[in-house]
Amino acid sequence: MVKIIFGLLALALGLWGLSVWWWSVVEMLRGLVSLLLIIIGFVALGAGITRIRDAGHQDEVGVDEETGGKTAFRDE
Repeated sequence: MVKIIFGLLALALGLWGLSVWWWSVVEMLRGLVSLLLIIIGFVALGAGITRIRDAGHQDEVGVDEETGGKTAFRDE
C-alpha cells in the first residue's frame, strides 16, 4: 500500500513539474535528440567502416561466398 501511495505521489509531482517547467523540458529534449543523433552517427560510421574493412580482408584471404564465409580448399 505504501508503494502505491509513493507511486501516485511521485506521478503527481512529476506531472506538476512537467507542466510548470515545460520549456525547460523541451530544451532538454532538443539537446538529447541532438546527442542521440551524434551517437547514432558514430555507431553507423563505425559499422560501415568495419564492414568495408572486413569485405576487403575477405577478398585478400580468398574466402569463397558459396561456402558461407569459410575458406574453400580445392585440390585442383
